[in-house]
Amino acid sequence: MKQWITLVRRELWEHRALWVAPLVVAALLIVVTALSGGVHISADARVQIDGEAVDFINGITPERAVKLFGVLIAGLYVPQLIVMLIVLGFYLLDSLYSERKDRSILFWKSLPVSDAHTVASKALVALLVVPLGVWLLSVLTSLITVGALTAKLAGGPFAAIVQWNTPIWFAVQGAMFVGTLIAALWYAPIAAALLLVSAWARRNVFLWAVLPPVALMLIEEIAFDTNRVAGFLEYRFGGFFDAMGMGVDGKQRTVGVGENAFDHIGEVYGKLDVTPLLTNVDTWIGVAAALGMLWLAVLVRRRRDDT
Repeated sequence: MKQWITLVRRELWEHRALWVAPLVVAALLIVVTALSGGVHISADARVQIDGEAVDFINGITPERAVKLFGVLIAGLYVPQLIVMLIVLGFYLLDSLYSERKDRSILFWKSLPVSDAHTVASKALVALLVVPLGVWLLSVLTSLITVGALTAKLAGGPFAAIVQWNTPIWFAVQGAMFVGTLIAALWYAPIAAALLLVSAWARRNVFLWAVLPPVALMLIEEIAFDTNRVAGFLEYRFGGFFDAMGMGVDGKQRTVGVGENAFDHIGEVYGKLDVTPLLTNVDTWIGVAAALGMLWLAVLVRRRRDDT
C-alpha cells in the first residue's frame, strides 16, 4: 500500500498541473462570485422552465427555484470538469514520454518498483485519483460559491434565484460522485491508449495520438465512403453521457434552453441510473482493451528508455 501511495505522490509532484489547475479554476469561481459588482439582469428577462417562458423575477416559484438550484450546483462543476479533462489528456501523453526525455526513468528503474506498478499508478491517477479530487474540490467550491451568492442576493429582487436546498445539493453531488466512478470504466481504454502512445513515441507525442485516427477517417471516407471510424470515436467519447442520460440519444436530440433544459438536467441528477452503462457489453470490452493496452505500455517501457 505504501508503494502505491508513493507512486501516486510521485505523479502529483512531477505533474503539478494535475492539482494546480483545478485549484486555480475553483479559486477563480469563488473570487468572481465574491467580487462581482452584482447581478445585472434585464427587468423583462425570461427563462425557459417547465416548457414555458417564465419571468425571471416574479415567475420563480419554490418548485422552479429547486430546479434552478440544481442547475447552479451542476453548472459550477462544469468549468472544473473541462479543465480537468484537458489537463489529464496532456498528462497521459506526457507521463511516460517525459521520464525518458529527461532521463529520470533511469532513477526510477533503479528503485524496487516494477514497470507494471508504474504504468498502473499513472492510469490510477488519471482515472480515479484526480477525478475524485476534483469532485471533492467542487463540493467545497459549491458551498462557498452558493453561500457568497446567497449573501449578495439576499433581500433583493433576485433572491429567488439562489435558495439553498439540502436534498438537491446531496442529489447533485451524489450523481457527480457516481458518475466519476463509472466514467473511469468507460474511458479506461482512451486513457490506456494515450499511455501506450506516451510509452512508444520518441517525439511529437501529440501528433502520434491525433494523426493516426484522423488519417484512418480520411482513408475510410475516400476509399469506402463510410465513417465508421469517426462513429466509433464519437461513441467512445460521448457514449457515457448518452447512457447516463446526459447527452445525445439515439435520435440525435440535444437539449437546449429552448427545449426545457432545466427539466433535462433535473432528470440527470434526480434519476441517475448506471445500469445501462454497467450492463453494456461495450463497457467491459473497453475495460479488457484497456488492460491489454496497459500491458503493452508496460512492455514498451521495459524495453525503451531512449538512452
